[in-house]
Amino acid sequence: MKLKDWFMMQFDGSVDPSIQTLPLDYKVRDWELILTSNQKIKISDIIKRGPLILVFIRGTWCPFCQIHLKNLSEWATRLNEKEGNVIVVSTEPLISLKSWLNLNPMNFIFASDSSMELCHYFGVRIAPNDFAQAATFLIDSDFTIRLAYKGKRTQKYFDEVESVMKHEIHSSKS
Repeated sequence: MKLKDWFMMQFDGSVDPSIQTLPLDYKVRDWELILTSNQKIKISDIIKRGPLILVFIRGTWCPFCQIHLKNLSEWATRLNEKEGNVIVVSTEPLISLKSWLNLNPMNFIFASDSSMELCHYFGVRIAPNDFAQAATFLIDSDFTIRLAYKGKRTQKYFDEVESVMKHEIHSSKS
C-alpha cells in the first residue's frame, strides 16, 4: 500500500455510515449539472459519450479531497482512453470552485451543487454540516448505477471502477 493510501485510510473521516446512498442497479433521473464553465449539461448528454463517473467531494478546501483530486487527475488520463467521463461535484459555489481550479488545474470537469439537491438525491449529503461525503457513482448509458462507492479512496477504488466499466458496461454494449 502506498503511503498516501495508508494516510487516507487512517485519517479521513469523510464517511457517515448511517447515510445510505442510492443502491446498485438504481436508475437515476436525468439531472442538469452546473459546470464551472457556466455551462449546464444533462446527464443524458454525458452518457451518450460513455459512462459517467460522478465523484462527490466535501470541497476543494478539504485536505483529503485535495489528495484524492490529485490521484483522480492521474487516473482520469487513463480513464479517458476508455471512454469514461469524470465529473467532480462539490457543494461549493461556482466562484469558489473556479478560484481553486485557477490555482490547481485538473483534467476533468467540476460541477457545483450549492443547492445540495444532487447530494440529497444521491444520498451523500451530510447534515448539519451541509456538504457531501466522499462518494462515487458509475452511471451507464441507461442511467443505471453500476457502482456506488462511499468512503476512502485508494488504488483499489480506482481498480474497482475500471473493472466494473470493463465487465459490466463495455460487455453490455457488445
